[in-house]
Amino acid sequence: MTTASRPMPTVRRTLLVALLLSGGAALTGCSGGPSASTPPSTDAASPSATPATATPIAEPTPGPPAVACDDVLTDEAIAQLQADGLELVDVGQSTFYPIADDLMAAGGLACKWGRPSSDANFTVVQLTGIDVATSEWPAALAAEGYVLTDDPVPGTHSGPEDPGTGVPSVVVVTDDSLTFVSTPMQASDLAVVN
Repeated sequence: MTTASRPMPTVRRTLLVALLLSGGAALTGCSGGPSASTPPSTDAASPSATPATATPIAEPTPGPPAVACDDVLTDEAIAQLQADGLELVDVGQSTFYPIADDLMAAGGLACKWGRPSSDANFTVVQLTGIDVATSEWPAALAAEGYVLTDDPVPGTHSGPEDPGTGVPSVVVVTDDSLTFVSTPMQASDLAVVN
């Protein structure tokens, strides 16, 4: 007996077509598009929405070049510190010099060189980019006991003697900067402030 291909009964064919159509509809439902029962959204991406105007981005204003601790002293002074075994160490929250802490709080660059496991160290705090003459700094220096001595460099204001070391700290004043130095002789090692 040979099997002849018989036509599929109409009921079976109708069921198969219905299954295929419902499967296709189910897959369409997974596409992430809106369903027929969900009204279309009217968000900013819709073509009927009013396009938003772009806000221009302001160009950053160039400020003074970044200054690092190695820039505060001359190259010769940095080389001598390294030869003496002094290296940059953490300043911490306080320099223990009120005027230096005030300069640091105003945004001054604070640097400290020291020898590990030793008391040998000195601190420099430099505040630049200000108009010293019209600022509160001349009065603050006077209030802390700093007076113009021009020793060891012009513009040096010598402070009171440190009770622990007996050595006065100094602040070197220019038209647009103040530089605190905990050891007066190191003031001559300051690089020229630009």
